[in-house]
Amino acid sequence: MAIPTTLLCGFLGSGKTTRINRMIGDGALKNALFLVNDFGSINIDAELIESREDSILRLNNGCACCGIAGNFSAQLRDIKRWEQRPEQLVFEASGIARPRPLMQLFDAAQGYALNVAESLIDASAFERHYRDPAIDDIFIAQIREVTRLRINRLNWLSAAQRDLITREIIAINPQATLIFEENFEESPGEPPPPMPAMNRTASGPLASRSVTLPRPIDVAALDALLASTATELVRAKGTVTANDTARTRYLVQFAGGRATRVATTAGKTQALVVIGHQGEALSAFIDALDAL
Repeated sequence: MAIPTTLLCGFLGSGKTTRINRMIGDGALKNALFLVNDFGSINIDAELIESREDSILRLNNGCACCGIAGNFSAQLRDIKRWEQRPEQLVFEASGIARPRPLMQLFDAAQGYALNVAESLIDASAFERHYRDPAIDDIFIAQIREVTRLRINRLNWLSAAQRDLITREIIAINPQATLIFEENFEESPGEPPPPMPAMNRTASGPLASRSVTLPRPIDVAALDALLASTATELVRAKGTVTANDTARTRYLVQFAGGRATRVATTAGKTQALVVIGHQGEALSAFIDALDAL
């Protein structure tokens, strides 16, 4: 029988990893395989982990997680030959992936049946992405080409903003099923303060860079650096260690023009992955990160 498949899309920082973590933690799926681009970002509680084998994480609810390695079509063929063949597949797409080619790939892949193609939309970042000429075509495709839209972070907006964004989303894809998530974050609380409005000096293609920070850093200086380059940044994510007495570790995220920094015990690396618009400002930001 074909393996029922769910495709999760959504722009950088829209909450796909949070969605995956919640699906795993809720235990709603049994004997499912979660196939993700950034396996290291999945925050699975230790008590859920049953065993590790090569690049596969087996969970005690019968599910498994692994990252995407090499040729994706070949990996799908290999999965069908697993001794513990999954009953369901949940695939997390890249944050800059267009859904249609992936949907066509699953339609053509023997042994798989694409049941749901869903995109996550960060409502608080909608206008920022929708009005950005460098990324709007990808962002719009992620809304237009799927059958289900999951809209989150609505609690960060006013009622008027929510109504406007909902109307704009429906205009892009009137056939999609809409799911509204009021309290999507693990710790909803108050939204982080918005960064400055877009007034960028560059509008070229996106560039990605991984910056290793081999020593504890001044996290206040990092916060200021993120704020000063907010108009050029699209996404930043990673863990850092503060140069305070406790050597506190933080998960740092930037998405939708907002930066957050939360204490964490997860992970061992000290690095940031940065995605932004090519130009002098982004280059200066990378140099400043290297100098922290």
